[in-house]
Amino acid sequence: MTANNFLDKLKAFVKQETVLSAAVIMAAVSSVFYRPQLAYIDWEVLCVLWALMLVVAGLKSVRFLDWSAIELLQLCGSRRQVTLVLVGITFLSSMFVTNDVALLTFVPLALVIGKAAKMDMPLVIILQTLAANLGSMFTPAGNPQNLFLYAHYDFSAGEFFSIMLLPTLLSVVYILLIIYNGQDRKLSLQLERMACPQRKITAVYLALLFFNIAAVLHFADKYIALAVTVAAVLVLNRKLLLQVDYSLLITFIGFFIFIGNISHTDIVVFLQNNVLNSAAGTYLAALFSSQLISNVPAAMLLAALTKEAEALLLGVNIGGLGTLIASMASVISYKLFAVEHPYQAGNYLKMFLFYNFLGLLLIGTAVYFLSIWKAGI
Repeated sequence: MTANNFLDKLKAFVKQETVLSAAVIMAAVSSVFYRPQLAYIDWEVLCVLWALMLVVAGLKSVRFLDWSAIELLQLCGSRRQVTLVLVGITFLSSMFVTNDVALLTFVPLALVIGKAAKMDMPLVIILQTLAANLGSMFTPAGNPQNLFLYAHYDFSAGEFFSIMLLPTLLSVVYILLIIYNGQDRKLSLQLERMACPQRKITAVYLALLFFNIAAVLHFADKYIALAVTVAAVLVLNRKLLLQVDYSLLITFIGFFIFIGNISHTDIVVFLQNNVLNSAAGTYLAALFSSQLISNVPAAMLLAALTKEAEALLLGVNIGGLGTLIASMASVISYKLFAVEHPYQAGNYLKMFLFYNFLGLLLIGTAVYFLSIWKAGI
């Protein structure tokens, strides 16, 4: 391999795995100045994340989510009903299989339906993206930042759900207002039905999913849950071990090391004493930093600097609205749409920014005054 080929491949990798590359570089550079320690790495979070990714890969392999969506869509007779099903199933499934997987599953399905029914799909895909990012915030297993913060601050299930109930309800109202504000028309969908997934194998994967969610909620041992999951995968489909997004696990390790290395620096002390020492400061910092570096790294970085757990949890989840990179899941749906409709990509992005920043303004402001500001009185 020539030097030029190596550099080209390196550039392509960095472009494709920007967050991973940034995490590894920050961990390596900070380790030059500060001695890294294995204690910085939260192994329980990594175990739960790996186990959940294995289970989700299993559910994808039997196409359980696709089958469920098509069965529901067979009942639809109008554009609005189709939109409600596509957005609703994305919203609900994201709570259990993460926002990324929900979009990877249901956006391609929406694009196929758009062609078959001659529907204009940009708004539907944008609503699915909103649904995935906002629906996933309701559960600890819905997205990586929740999984990390739930373990980092040792939330109880009751505490977590009570905090996230208000923004989730506001999100439902916001999405429904957009859907019902649009025009409706009758549709006749002729979708090819899928074979029903193998019931026994699907039941095993669903049982593993709920077992691992129980581990996330501290109702089961995380290491036992991982061991049971790996054993089941080895029996059912060992190829799933190769389908896990290991780059996400390495990204977490990189951020753990970087955060541990810089935890006692002067700038960290300054931020702790002047910005992140209040709920309002933490909330606004989480919203702002998510727009620039995405909400997962924002959650991991700020968690090392503040004790305002509720404000940070709310800030990084609502902060997934806004720019395209505020939540990396948003990039997934944009790329899927742009490949199928390259000439509409610019229009899609304009609509995306409008509805996302409007949601950020409305939901973010409401949560600030109903949760953050009210709690500080």
